[in-house]
Amino acid sequence: MAEPAMDEMTAVRQLRADAPVPDHARLTPARRRLLDEIEGRPRHGRAGWKLKAAGAVAAVTAAALLSTLTLHEDDRTPTQPVPTATPRPTSWVFHQVRLDTVCDAGMSPFDYSEAGALQLWPAGKRPCDTKTKTSLDSNRWIRYDGTSTAQAGPNSGDPADVQVWTDPIGPLSREMLAPRETDALLAALPDDPDAALKSIIRKSVPTRVTSAWRLTQAQRDFNEVVEVLSGASAVPADKARTIYRIITGLEGATEPFRTTDGAGRKVLAIGVDGNFRDYAWERNSMQVLLDPETFAYRGVRWVAGMDYYVGGKASGGPFVAKGTVLATATRLATVVVDKAGDRS
Repeated sequence: MAEPAMDEMTAVRQLRADAPVPDHARLTPARRRLLDEIEGRPRHGRAGWKLKAAGAVAAVTAAALLSTLTLHEDDRTPTQPVPTATPRPTSWVFHQVRLDTVCDAGMSPFDYSEAGALQLWPAGKRPCDTKTKTSLDSNRWIRYDGTSTAQAGPNSGDPADVQVWTDPIGPLSREMLAPRETDALLAALPDDPDAALKSIIRKSVPTRVTSAWRLTQAQRDFNEVVEVLSGASAVPADKARTIYRIITGLEGATEPFRTTDGAGRKVLAIGVDGNFRDYAWERNSMQVLLDPETFAYRGVRWVAGMDYYVGGKASGGPFVAKGTVLATATRLATVVVDKAGDRS
């Protein structure tokens, strides 16, 4: 009699990955009705009653599992504050990021996030060592309308000491949507992943010629989707699931790999296989890091997309094998604040 229950449980687990989870208040009366049905008088003889009871118990078990998953998500301590009010154009989005990298890494981040391209240099402040990682923290603020950015001042112990840069041209000079436009794009994003991808491509700032290098279509699509995830002030849970379905549906999408980010949190790492060439900026592949339960954005990491020597074989730089993890940028917090320098 256990087989129907196993089928129900399997179906629930398969459903769990992509479908929204019913809330506890909706599940409770459903379980109550099923239990009432079990207590009722059988109508089709003893055998029919047993089948009916087994099916009802399986459904109750599945409903209980869904309820447990819901409570698990609701009761989970959030890893970052969630904005409670709609940001104003003059608000700022604070990003707290931890960067773990080997050698001396040359970063080419997107305009308003830590995501982007990475390359390694054969020599710099220290010899290139692909086996030892160093860590640093980055605190950055982006004005909600995209007209200014700010970073913590160097060599200062004052957390309010920030350097602000105002873009004289404004967001039009950027290659990435400002947080305000990204939030609006997310709010209107359809549930269907194909339609959602088309919406992102249509509304995102074009980067397919100026800085996309010689990437495949799927690699370019992946980069633009990650721009949305990393550039928003907040990503609603249902939109995070839709974006996860977009990424895993791209041609060449890698199998989600379970690992940890720089903060030790469990994450899924997903990238897109494509074109890699022996030029410093075309050797490495960016992967996005997502929470394995909610698909919330946790950062990005870079792995070698091909075998190569850092700086070229003639430079004497170390050898890097394809698939080697070279750097991880972990988003520790995303908070909407009133001014640059605020952190909560």
